[in-house]
Amino acid sequence: MKVHYRILENGIEIVRCLGLDSKVVIPKMIEGKAVIKVAPYAFSSRKATEELDVHVCEVEDSISFGGEEKLLAGLEVEEIILPDTVEEIGRYIFYGCRNLRSLQFSSHLKQVGSGAFTVCSGLSRLKVYMKEGKQSCVKEILGELWQRMDVIFSYEDGTEAHLVFPEHYEEAVENTPARLLYTHHHGSGNNYRQCFYNKELDYRKYDELFSMAVVMDDLDVLIDLSFGRLEFPYELTKKNELEYINYIRCHLNEIVKYLIQEKNLHRLHFISEKNIWSEEIIEEAVDFSAQAGETEILSFLMNEQHKLFPKKKKRFEL
Repeated sequence: MKVHYRILENGIEIVRCLGLDSKVVIPKMIEGKAVIKVAPYAFSSRKATEELDVHVCEVEDSISFGGEEKLLAGLEVEEIILPDTVEEIGRYIFYGCRNLRSLQFSSHLKQVGSGAFTVCSGLSRLKVYMKEGKQSCVKEILGELWQRMDVIFSYEDGTEAHLVFPEHYEEAVENTPARLLYTHHHGSGNNYRQCFYNKELDYRKYDELFSMAVVMDDLDVLIDLSFGRLEFPYELTKKNELEYINYIRCHLNEIVKYLIQEKNLHRLHFISEKNIWSEEIIEEAVDFSAQAGETEILSFLMNEQHKLFPKKKKRFEL
């Protein structure tokens, strides 16, 4: 991968990248200096003119073999990993990157330029490496995105939090006889995006919104949200843990069928670990997985059924 860059007084600014891979890994150091900034429009194909006052280097661990390198911008970009040295990304940096799915960065990123995520409708995943505290620029990023976002906070002690921020959008509905226009709000995502204080996520406030999400969001969102908090219970209180478990228990039948359809054996194991199964539902799950032809899941469910609800042998007295 070739990197166009500019030398600043205190580090390196990335201007453009060229290569063959849709996954872009920005180097941490160039010419012995830390990469601290990524320029405006760096990954946008809508940049008016290309800059000429730049240096060029080839990143050794990302050399492309065969084929002609192309500008990694717009629809050519699917995943971007920023090093923990980057402190600022410029305005409209990802403008028009419709295929961008995943972005990784650290909490050292403090400044996000205006319009950075304009027309980034495909972006669905953020992974943030938390360095020196709990503040990050995640709130600013989520504020530009209406779609569902899955966010992983990775802390220095090795713990993680896997969070879902549901989608949200507004719909204007006209009451023609009354000549009035009403705004209907869909999804709980806007409320979840308000769970930050001074750039730090308030986990308790986040968890307290679940009852609202149950009313406003779809099953797949609620499954990922509840399992994500239970599987990675960072700052999860006992009260909120029980609320998530009770939701799963109350909707177990439809949740299990969804997990079987998604071939998610891991979360079926988790249901067993939390002792949530009922005899009736595991029997239905066995039948459903058999009909779906999911042999691995069927084998697991039959073993769990035998272990948890063994059939009593009939005794005959002569």
